[in-house]
Formats: sequence, structure tokens, C-alpha cells
Amino acid sequence: MADIQRWFRGASFMAERGGRPVPPTVRDGRGGGSRPPGSALFLLVIGEGVYDNHPLPAEGEVLIGRGPGADLDIDDPSISRRHARVHVGAGPVLAIEDLDSANGTRVRERAIAPGERAAIAVGDVVELGSVMLIVQPRVVAARPRRVWSHDYFEGRLDDECARAERQGGRFAVVRLHCEGAAAAAVEEAIAGSLRPGDVAGNYGPGEYELIVLEAAGEQAGDPAEVLIARLRARLAGSAVVRTGVARYPEDGRSPDALLVSAGARARGETGSPVAERDDEGMPQLHRLVERIARGTINVLILGETGAGKEVLAERVHRLSPRARWPFLRLNCAALSETLLESELFGHERGAFTGAVTAKPGLLETAEGGTVFLDEAGELPMSIQVKLLRVIEERQVLRVGGLKPRPIDVRFIAATNRDLEVEVARGAFRQDLFFRLNGVTLVVPPLRDRVSEIEALARLFASQAGRQLEQPVAPEIAPAALELLLAYVWPGNIRELRNVMERAVLLSPDGRITPAHLPVEKMRATRAMPARAETGPPPVAAEAPPAAARDVDQLRRRIDELERERILDALARCGGNQTKAAKMLGLPRRTLVSRLGKYGVPRPRKS
Repeated sequence: MADIQRWFRGASFMAERGGRPVPPTVRDGRGGGSRPPGSALFLLVIGEGVYDNHPLPAEGEVLIGRGPGADLDIDDPSISRRHARVHVGAGPVLAIEDLDSANGTRVRERAIAPGERAAIAVGDVVELGSVMLIVQPRVVAARPRRVWSHDYFEGRLDDECARAERQGGRFAVVRLHCEGAAAAAVEEAIAGSLRPGDVAGNYGPGEYELIVLEAAGEQAGDPAEVLIARLRARLAGSAVVRTGVARYPEDGRSPDALLVSAGARARGETGSPVAERDDEGMPQLHRLVERIARGTINVLILGETGAGKEVLAERVHRLSPRARWPFLRLNCAALSETLLESELFGHERGAFTGAVTAKPGLLETAEGGTVFLDEAGELPMSIQVKLLRVIEERQVLRVGGLKPRPIDVRFIAATNRDLEVEVARGAFRQDLFFRLNGVTLVVPPLRDRVSEIEALARLFASQAGRQLEQPVAPEIAPAALELLLAYVWPGNIRELRNVMERAVLLSPDGRITPAHLPVEKMRATRAMPARAETGPPPVAAEAPPAAARDVDQLRRRIDELERERILDALARCGGNQTKAAKMLGLPRRTLVSRLGKYGVPRPRKS
């Protein structure tokens, strides 16, 4: 109790919001208590299992005791039924009187006699038995919410689009044109209309932009319309307000599409102001990469296998101030747990059998550069713990070492798994996820980037032709290009590269036709037409022939049987992957790959 009292007396009492100091106090000439001018007071009550605050009147008395007869009822055995009385005078006088209580009243560690009135001030600690009372000013109104710059607003909109894409959320972007009112009055009205979590930005003179979140199960009507109605009521008679609303995902899935749509509607343009292309996310993604590359924040890249996560990580490194230093690629799924630890952190001489010399870890060799953790979702739990310490402390401890070594690297992690789901099921540490997830970049699959397919196909064909020393770059026939554009590319860019290399090998005259492509597979899985904002509904995809359906069913059955064999082998070997691989006649790395393919959590050592 004494320690708490000393802390409260020595602390500079601050208001709860904004960190503002308590206003200057006014003392009367009789040496009485004090109050901030024009500000009400309350008593903060702290005891065993008791934490409450009680407002004080502008003038009068407050009876403190235990029971229904007291103005301030404190349920504590050390409090008498009529313990003390607080006197609030007509002037700035505040005092407390002991009412002959059983356990007494102490003010500033001095016991006061029954019937004595002791002056108290803001910040004074009063002891009633084992309960403390602290005189506090009532919190003043918080400063109105700030209207942010357009650059900050765009960054928040980027984050909101990425979050909604991952979690299936919804929100609205509102554009406001306000005429006839001062900017300060408009910004005050906007600040008073927003809810917690909403964001406001200044687009230009008289123009503002808002992000209005939509909570699950909200029953009070459309949040954007409710906010607009509230804003119009605040500005009634003082400004002409025109609004435009664009909703995610109906009106767009990228910041550019949403801003253009909301702006066009605020200007009164009818119809669909922007027909969002299926691949518009890539330019927006590259602009975001250019912004974040200049910093040192860690980056998490999400996307399907073969979508180009490593290429994007290299781009972040090349555009960063660390471009002169190493870019270390590390495939977390390709190394065993023991080897991964030794390779990452290094080892000292004699740390284990065969460690005849000390060896620096890969993290040390990447000093000043960037470490790319590919397939980060495959990291064993023991490595996750050590990697978390490295990220937090920027120090690495070699295997068998005693003294940590400082390092300066930036981490970029990539995975095709949903790490939030992995965290929920206990396969990935939540604290490491938060450390790696400084900024999240989501790479769209190739089927959503149709405009890139032709350029990539020609690039891969040209590279394959140079490797074969062909004098002329291969040509892609229109029929073959049409087939490439219609395919869904489940293997993404990696599959496209393999298809083009195979086609170049098969074309003797340097002209790629459908005969040089895996036509049966590509026609069995056709891409859906791009979604249009207006017009007739899309045409259904071409149904696969009966033979293709039979093959697909056979493959699924084979996969089911193989999965059952792997699970049975792991159960027989007590979860030991090495023994299970030997029983199945597979390399251990192949077994690990199969576990990822079939979504089987990798057994961890106890």
C-alpha cells in the first residue's frame, strides 16, 4: 500500500486521453483543497477486489460507508457503515472528515482525528481502512479525430483491401464534396460522425474521403448511409454536401477501383464508372512494393505455389537500400530440422559430431542484406522459437555457442499456407507471425492476371530458344495463344514456364502451335470469362469430357489411398518421419512433400 501511495504522490497525474497534464489548480486563501477551474472531480476507489470511480458534486457532501445508506457504498470489511464524509464547498474547497470510524482515516499518511476536517487536493491519496481514495479530475473531452493526409489514407486503404481479401470482410469508401463551409467546420463534423475504426482523409480543397467499416451482424442500417446522414445533419444549412459510395467487393477490389468509383458517383456520373479488370491488382501491388521497399519493416508474401512470390521478394530487395548487400534465399521445406538450425545459426567447433571447425550461419553471411524465408509455414516449432529471438534481439547464437553475435538483416517470408489458420491450430507461433507480418503482400494467381500471360509466354519461349541456340525467337501462333489465355494455370507461372520450354523443344520450325501444347489437359480445364460489371452473365466453362472426368476421379482415389498409407506408416512409427519414409520406401524429403500436399500436419518432436 505504501509503495502505491508513493507512486501516486510522485507521479505527474495525466488525463486518460491524449497524455495532457491536469489543468492548473486554484487554491483558496485558507489553505484548503484545490480543484481544476471549470472541471469536475471524482474519487478513484482502489481496494481488495474493488476498483471504481465516484463523481463529486459541484457543492455539497458525500457520505462514505458500507451499506445502502451511504452515498459512496464500498463493500469492504475495513470500511465502517458511516466511515467518512467528503465536503465540497461553494468555493474551491475540498475536505474529508472522519466519522469516528473503526479503522480510521489517513490523509497523506497522517491519521486524522474523529470530527477533524482535512483539506485534500487533486492527486492526494486518502486511506479508509485498507481502501484508497484518490482525487482525480474528470477526463476532458478527447480531441476530435484527425483528418489524415491523402497519402496516409491510401496506405490505410491498401491495408484494408488486403485484410478484406484474406478474411472476406466488407467496407465502403465514401467521397465527399463540401461547398460553402469552412474547412475547420467540415473536419470537425467529419470527426464527430466517424465511429472507432473508420478513417478520414483530405483528398483536396473541399473534398474528403472516408473508409467506413462494416461490422458483422450490424443491425443499425448501412454504416456508410448512416454516417452520411449524421454528417448532413451536422452541416445542415452551412454546406452543400455531395457524396459517392463505393463498396468492397461489389464496386472494386483494389484502392484505385474504389476511389475512382466513389469519385465518379460523387460527381453525379451514372452507370458503372470503372469496370474492374481481373488483373488490375498487380500494378497496385507493385506500387505498394515501391513504397515499403525503402523501409526496414519485415514483409510477409502470400500466394499460391508458383505465383511469383520469390520474384516479388527479389524486387523488394532490389528497390531497398540493402540492394548492395546479399539476398539470401532459404527454402524452409527443403532442409531437415537439425540441418536447418545449423545452416541458419551456424555452429561452433565441437558442437556436434562432425563439427571439426566453427562455421558462421547463413544469417551471419547475409549481414546488411535481406533473408528470404521461402515456405515459412514449414518451419519446425523449435526453429520458430529461436528465429523469433533473432528477429526481436537482432542477435544470433550459434549451435554450441555461448555469446550471441549481432546481425543486421531484413526478413521477407513467403508461404502458400494461411498462417492465421496455422496459428489457430497451434502449428505456427502467433508471436512469430506478428513479427514477420509487418506488411502483407498477396500475389494474385496467374488466372487473375490474364494480361500478363502473353508477355510471360513470349519471354519464356525466347529464353528457351536462346538455350537451344536458335537463331530466331520462337513465334506463338494465334490459336496457341488463345489456348494459353483460356487455361486456368493451376501451377501458375512455374507451369507456364514448363509448358513453353516443352513447346519450344517440340516445334522444329520455331513456330508454336496447339499441337505443341498439352491440349487435352488445357481444354479440359478452361478459364471462366472475366467478370463484367455490366452486361449479360458470363458463359459457363466448357465441361470436361467423360474421359477427363474418369481420369480425375482415378487420380483422386490414388491420392486418397496414398494419404491413408502415409498416415498408417506414421502411426506405426510413432510419428517418426525418417522411419516412416523408410517403411514406405521413399526419401524423407519426398515424404515431407507429400505431407504438405495432402494437408497433413507434420509430426513434431515432443
